[in-house]
Amino acid sequence: MRRILLTTLLCIASNTYAQPKHNCSAVQLTCEHLVNPLGIDAIHPRLSWRLEDQRKGAVQQAYQILLGQDSLALLKETKDSWDSGKQFSSAMLVPYNGAQLKPQTKYYWKVKIWDKDGVSTRSEIASFETGMMGMDLWKGKWISDNKDIHARETPYFRREFKANKQIKSARAYIATAGLYELSINGQRVGDHRLDPMYTRFDRRTLYVVTDVTQQLQKGENAIGVVLGNGWYNHQPLAVWNFDKAPWRARPTFCLELKIVYTDGTTETIVSDKQWKTASGPITYNNIYTGEHYDARLEIPNWDKPKYDDSAWPAVQYRNAPSAHIVSQQMVPIRLVKSYKPKSVTKIDQRTYVFDMGQNMAGITKIRVKGAAGTMLRIKHGERLQADGHLDQSNIDVYYRGDKEKSLFRPIY
Repeated sequence: MRRILLTTLLCIASNTYAQPKHNCSAVQLTCEHLVNPLGIDAIHPRLSWRLEDQRKGAVQQAYQILLGQDSLALLKETKDSWDSGKQFSSAMLVPYNGAQLKPQTKYYWKVKIWDKDGVSTRSEIASFETGMMGMDLWKGKWISDNKDIHARETPYFRREFKANKQIKSARAYIATAGLYELSINGQRVGDHRLDPMYTRFDRRTLYVVTDVTQQLQKGENAIGVVLGNGWYNHQPLAVWNFDKAPWRARPTFCLELKIVYTDGTTETIVSDKQWKTASGPITYNNIYTGEHYDARLEIPNWDKPKYDDSAWPAVQYRNAPSAHIVSQQMVPIRLVKSYKPKSVTKIDQRTYVFDMGQNMAGITKIRVKGAAGTMLRIKHGERLQADGHLDQSNIDVYYRGDKEKSLFRPIY
């Protein structure tokens, strides 16, 4: 009898806490069309969602947005920051209209919707994090090496610091004129490629925010930055005369690393004269022609703690490229798919043609071995010559650069 009674009670409890099944739901919550983004600078960011309802005549009759800094309070729907109230509207792209948002702050939000029958349902909780929201918070200096626009080698930058307390969270804010790759303690940060995106650099400069909590450690840390020319310092001949752009200069960056410790205190590491710079294995880089990489010049452990950088020169300060530094808010360039060659043709003892089967934008990955000093040349093109060699005639002038100035001509 006791077993039967206990089983019955368990079944009742299970049914009591079962979630009701809804015919519709609010899904794909975004802020400024991005999923849980970092670095939102908009004063009234746009919150959006999609109605998922397979029934005939499906429609959203009303919505209510709840937003706050405390995710638990939002889950319980206690009074926190902003409640839009019930709005009788089918709109699913709604600007935030509450109290002024704080910079560098994480917010959580969800939406409650009413379907065609007037039945309500709540979405999952989404989030966004505000960025600098202006120029006042920037404390870092714009730094570069001491070379001019004609220097072919890529500059490397590093700095060490010590985190004496347990780390709760950390964000890297980096604004760049040119392209960059950021690393911490020997690990490349993020999966973006070719950041930041192109702008009119003397009028608007973009910064990128990255969560670097996992890369940092209590104790000794090292930050590394590699700068590329990108569209900022286009050295060879270029379409639309980018090689003559009025903003052209040696690539530069400004960085702030904000660390929040578990005791509630914060610390910010900035780009300043404590950084050092040197050249490395990338001896040439261009947005059209790719890069030249000399593995003999690699610098082992250059972006790790306790590396001896006593021979590295000091950085120099630069003026900001523009007076308008804003967050880059877009879906980034990422490696999203891998392709293997459809065929491989051996032309001669030194030349192989790999047919990928389609046009694409990407990165070539190949495993080779050879004696030190061996030169490997990788070319890309869209068509073949009659003898099977790669035909680059349609891009040759921009691929090789200004043929009248051998200084800018890559060696192929």
